[in-house]
Amino acid sequence: MSSPHQPIGVGSRFGPYRLDRLIGRGGMGEVYQAYDTVKDRTVAIKVLPERLAQDPVYRQRFQRESHAAARLREAHVIPIHDYGEIGGHLYIDMRLVDGDSLRALLRNAGPSSPERSVALVEQIAAALDAAHADGLLHRDIKPDNILLTHDGFAYLVDFGIAQSVTDPSLTRDGSAVGSFYYMAPERFGSRDLTPATDVYALACVLFECLTGSRPFTGDTDAQIMRAHLFDPIPQPSRVRATVPAAFNPVIARGLAKNPGERYRTAGELATAARSALEATGSAATVPTSTGPQQVTQMSEPVGSSAPTGPVAPTGSDEPTNRTGGSGTPGSAKRRGRARRFAALAGVLVLVAAALGFAGWAALSGEKKGVAVANDTALQAPDIALLSLLPGAAYKRHNCRHEAADSNSTAVFYCDANPSAAAPAARFWRFRSTDALHDYYKTIALGSLHGASCPGDPPGVDAPSMIDGKEAGRKTCLTNKAETPNAPKPTLILTNDAAAAMAVYIWDTPADTPFRDYRAKVNGGQFRTPDNAQDPDQFTPADRDLLAHTGDGYRAVNCRHSDPPGSLATSIVDCSTKLGAPSVSFIGLPDHHTADVLYQADLGQFPGRSCSGTTGSDDVWRKANGTVVGRYFCFTDTTSTPPMPCLLAVHDDLHLLVDICALPTDSPENGPKSDPTLLTWFQQEFAS
Repeated sequence: MSSPHQPIGVGSRFGPYRLDRLIGRGGMGEVYQAYDTVKDRTVAIKVLPERLAQDPVYRQRFQRESHAAARLREAHVIPIHDYGEIGGHLYIDMRLVDGDSLRALLRNAGPSSPERSVALVEQIAAALDAAHADGLLHRDIKPDNILLTHDGFAYLVDFGIAQSVTDPSLTRDGSAVGSFYYMAPERFGSRDLTPATDVYALACVLFECLTGSRPFTGDTDAQIMRAHLFDPIPQPSRVRATVPAAFNPVIARGLAKNPGERYRTAGELATAARSALEATGSAATVPTSTGPQQVTQMSEPVGSSAPTGPVAPTGSDEPTNRTGGSGTPGSAKRRGRARRFAALAGVLVLVAAALGFAGWAALSGEKKGVAVANDTALQAPDIALLSLLPGAAYKRHNCRHEAADSNSTAVFYCDANPSAAAPAARFWRFRSTDALHDYYKTIALGSLHGASCPGDPPGVDAPSMIDGKEAGRKTCLTNKAETPNAPKPTLILTNDAAAAMAVYIWDTPADTPFRDYRAKVNGGQFRTPDNAQDPDQFTPADRDLLAHTGDGYRAVNCRHSDPPGSLATSIVDCSTKLGAPSVSFIGLPDHHTADVLYQADLGQFPGRSCSGTTGSDDVWRKANGTVVGRYFCFTDTTSTPPMPCLLAVHDDLHLLVDICALPTDSPENGPKSDPTLLTWFQQEFAS
């Protein structure tokens, strides 16, 4: 249970909720994808930061959001399930929407067609008119607060600054709340606001959908404010030639400087836009999003500034062990499992024989956590490089964008991930291999005085290998930039094929053995392009599987793996905390398939009793004695060196649990034999 002194974060419990993923941060708090353990459903939870819970202004605004949004019943307002306070934290439980934010669609695909722009505005206008009829103003209409499901249904979200028309403002000193690009002129002076304020903002959104640009811009807030107050209203047909001139008077009235000259309601604006569209002979269609994305009420992206210094903290681990990277014991184990699974697919076969806006629909795929992008949000080149990282330690929730220079295309920093036993990390991608080599020689070997890692030949560096072939270079050093009296063990490696460099920095000198072991086994190398995969991508079957795996195995430290053949519904590989073995979960469609696969594995390896008793396997019991399945131990000979593993089948959940011990030469203190692996399994999965 949470308390006022217990941090709220991914993997923690918050009352009846399990916080599975941080979707983003806004001015009023953080939004998590969460699992309601009482009502057995996945939701979005918005939580007020503890430091703001004591601020009466923020507290009142948060309470007003929950009350205002919960009482609205219009279909295009995000549904609120519950709200209240848990352990000193205010929260809102709301529907988790599958789709894209309008901001993301505009950013990725540009302006829309008039038909789809009008269809969108009609939906949001319906939500606004319902709120206005209830005496509420939204006051923050913008593309970031409009969500579109993959089948084109629009939601208006984030009533965090909603204000009763008859109530005094909850802002301090009359300060404006909302985004300057969409603020009506009266927002900068008057505190007596009307629904015309939201109509103005919706007209700004319509203009941006039609043209791809905002109606009023500037380099500073003051310049934007002045533009709203004094600049002429732009004509969308002059900004973008494909916009019919019939929309010019619609925008002109919607953006009138005088609130009394605007449309009286948002619905009137939508009706005028529809009439302009029909005057051109076009027929509107419903907008759709680019593909399934879990999104919810946000106004800022996840992220914060990285530590300063010549090299920022670092790290990455494969989900199967602490070393990571192709050519390591971890990758060999995964390849071995894939071969085992592929062979068993043949066994089971024998057994069985006996959107969007115009141009937006081209964008597809699953990208987790849509939030309003600021300077720290990962950008497209960052995500392309993120997809080449090994393991499950580095994701959007703990990585943030940094500015690239003229020689690089992507730079981002990632916090340490204790749930994956991974240090912090910084990653670069360069415009060319020559640029990579120059930077590595100048900074890593020159300025930072890198030297060969323990076990490598004397010199300044050594080859970094993948499957026996040189992929790049590696060097070890002690980073004194942040803590001169306690230098941080650091490993830097390069990859020529990816034109990329990784810097892994452990926290204290006591972590030096972990750095040295990773260097020894050539861990942490980048994936090859044909194996690139967004680490935040999970299929619906993956999410169903993770709902049953326990708090130690979540999206924050697990990664999707493509099931070979057609037997498994899902495979999820999980990195684990320090001292724990690697774990993979394999979801099967039914009990029969799970049992046949388990029995085939038992005979092929062959299996042995983990406890050393007679028989080939053991009964898997819960702590209360309930039988849930069976398990056996075996030796994975595809790993170098061979290592003991354990395979268990859960009868009710129709899944296999594949666990392999730590390598015998690993510096981690964890299971490395049948008895210690069995003890760990019983402690972890028998509770």
